[in-house]
Amino acid sequence: MIMIKKLIAAFSSIAMVASMFMPLGASALTFNPGTLIKGQSYSAVYYFAEDGKRYVFPNEKTYFTWYENFDDIMVIDDRTLGIIPIGGNVTYRPGKKMVKITTDPTVYAIDVSGVLRAIGSEELAETLYNINWNQQIDDLPDAFFINYKMGSPIATAAEFKPADVQNAVSNISQNIGFTSAQAAISIGDTMTGFVPSSITIKKGATVTWTNQDGKPHTVKGDGFQSGTLEYKDSYERTFSQVGSYQFYDTFNEAMVGNISVIN
Repeated sequence: MIMIKKLIAAFSSIAMVASMFMPLGASALTFNPGTLIKGQSYSAVYYFAEDGKRYVFPNEKTYFTWYENFDDIMVIDDRTLGIIPIGGNVTYRPGKKMVKITTDPTVYAIDVSGVLRAIGSEELAETLYNINWNQQIDDLPDAFFINYKMGSPIATAAEFKPADVQNAVSNISQNIGFTSAQAAISIGDTMTGFVPSSITIKKGATVTWTNQDGKPHTVKGDGFQSGTLEYKDSYERTFSQVGSYQFYDTFNEAMVGNISVIN
């Protein structure tokens, strides 16, 4: 993924600081959906979602519609990052900015779930985004528009209120359509283990384990056990009681993990 220079510089600084410490590998890999992650050697930053996949920020403009700084990015080793499948690209936060592609003068507002809605006039744009509306438009490469869906044009200001749309989703998971009723864990090799190895979920949530390794694995815990999971096979379990649930791979008992279930 090609990142713009400012983002590369900022993320490179993060990687430099992180390299002074032991990177987070399988032995200490605890994070939940909503965590920002990146590898040691690459500038790309990802959002870890409830489906167990990582969603990339295609550029810094997209990133800063959701976050104010880079303070909460977790740096993990490249091998472990590679176990987590890529889910797609993060889109702009709804209502935050307007966008257009470089080859088309049409200006779009962004609705929930990455829906683009054309703004038909300068007067309407000024009503929606105030007198400096033309300073709130980002030009995006044509290739980025495949991440969005086309919606109906905005005919009147009553149809689209930027502040309300922006507040309709508080995080990227909501914008994609995920809920706290799901979580996912990738199964790697004996070096990476379960990724993440420890998560916290709400009571009633379903956890899905998927084997991302070329060798067979299993998931076994107190009261639950999968069969043999070949590459890309999945196993799921719903946790209905509050508590702490340890699990391991019967083929590689050093591969262990834990699920904390809370109200």
